[in-house]
Amino acid sequence: MTQYYLRQRHSISDGVNIVFDENFQASYLVSGRSGKKHDELHVQDMSGTVLVRIKQTSFGIIPRFILKYRGHVVGSISLTFGHFGDIVYVRHLSWLISGNFIANRYFITHNTKKLLSVKPDTRPDGIYNKLTVTFDSQAPVHIAIAALLDIWGTKSNPLTHLKWLPGNNLNYRQTYMK
Repeated sequence: MTQYYLRQRHSISDGVNIVFDENFQASYLVSGRSGKKHDELHVQDMSGTVLVRIKQTSFGIIPRFILKYRGHVVGSISLTFGHFGDIVYVRHLSWLISGNFIANRYFITHNTKKLLSVKPDTRPDGIYNKLTVTFDSQAPVHIAIAALLDIWGTKSNPLTHLKWLPGNNLNYRQTYMK
């Protein structure tokens, strides 16, 4: 099992997101965007070779994505409405992604084998998603899916739109009193 660290809540305008290994050495680069039809996310190795592409084929309430590994289509992902007990199925790979995408706590399984688990990890320079990958050969694909779900979780979090998250210095009437 190998661990990788992907900066959490990475903004599209931030450019490239560096993925670090367990020794906090740069291993992969994540770039691109999501949100409009034909947008792509890329995972590259440190020499700049594109390993994984996730291309958005539709947009709207239920976006769809094509997953390409080294130029070959290996799967497709269709995101859902729900935020409670989120489940996403990766077609052709028969992977099931389940957990809480907004809190970045989820895992990927194939049959009964856990392939990836993701949970937040606080580091001195920010919050990262800690990815624990079972098979290192699948790491670029898992990193691409984790980057996509991180962007989607940020966009679909209803609290970010209402500015109810801590640190916004928003004055609102207290509804619960002891």
